[in-house]
Amino acid sequence: MLGSPWEPSDPPPRMHPSQSPDALVAPLRAEVLSGASVVARRAADALARAAAAAPAEGIPELRGAMADLGLRMLDAQPAMAPLVALVGEVLGAMDGAEDVRAARAAALGAARSFRESLERRAAALAERTAALLPEEGAILTLSSSSSVRDALLRRARAGGVEVFVLESRPLQEGHLLAAELARAGIRVTVAVDAAAAALVHRSSMVLLGADSVGDLGVVNKLGSAAAAQAAGRAGVPVLVSTDGTKILPPGFPQDVADDRPPEEVLRAPAGVKVWNRYFEAVPLEDVTRLVTDTAAFGPGELAAHRAGMRLSDEVRAWAERRRKIHPEGGRG
Repeated sequence: MLGSPWEPSDPPPRMHPSQSPDALVAPLRAEVLSGASVVARRAADALARAAAAAPAEGIPELRGAMADLGLRMLDAQPAMAPLVALVGEVLGAMDGAEDVRAARAAALGAARSFRESLERRAAALAERTAALLPEEGAILTLSSSSSVRDALLRRARAGGVEVFVLESRPLQEGHLLAAELARAGIRVTVAVDAAAAALVHRSSMVLLGADSVGDLGVVNKLGSAAAAQAAGRAGVPVLVSTDGTKILPPGFPQDVADDRPPEEVLRAPAGVKVWNRYFEAVPLEDVTRLVTDTAAFGPGELAAHRAGMRLSDEVRAWAERRRKIHPEGGRG
């Protein structure tokens, strides 16, 4: 069930400690295995609960509480672009509300609607992506993107699919994808990330997911850039499968300079420093085609689409603060 049992016709809600901003954001910050779409679904549920339970006497107080929670979510997962769209839609839905009850109902409805739209987007994206996959030869991917998984499972219905999955260090979530594909009867081989250049010569396509698409290019799990560059040298096409909520407007930061616990890689001896980051950017010129739930783009065709995107005042201010922290867009 989405959100909270509160409905617009009910008496004003009271917030339980489990619905405090810290309690709602903590599970999102701790999520390290799931992709952006899964994180966005959980964030939408959390915003729905907050819309139902946040104490507020008036619209400005409620909007402030929702904006505070939304921006905390962006801080917790700055690489996850769907959170930008989600927070913007929830705050935008409150514009023009006549009273706090109407604003609460609008925010709750927007969070629920966004959550439900992700399911529809995922189905449409899987169909569009599957139609672009090669009819023969292996497909190389890495990590555990839900859009990649869904497309491969749909394509498998026609038979003849073979997949190379790079394991995606340090958490090796590629193992999870490989297991799902194998259960569906797909021929699948797991390899270490460093095998990308060797395996791309045996592949007909490199298929990647995305956590965001913006000025830096396609932000995805570390290892994606090496796979795309190897594909370019080998003349193998690179297809990125991502729903439209992951596309960012021009100037919006893509934060990949997010240091993770060093012990995930190595319990280092004295004098040894561990560099552990999860994400990197694949330049758009290394992408052959980007497919969304509504369209397919060549690298140059994204500019016009991105130029028409708009942000809420709160999200725009958050983006400006992030740019000051990471003036190169989080390139790290």
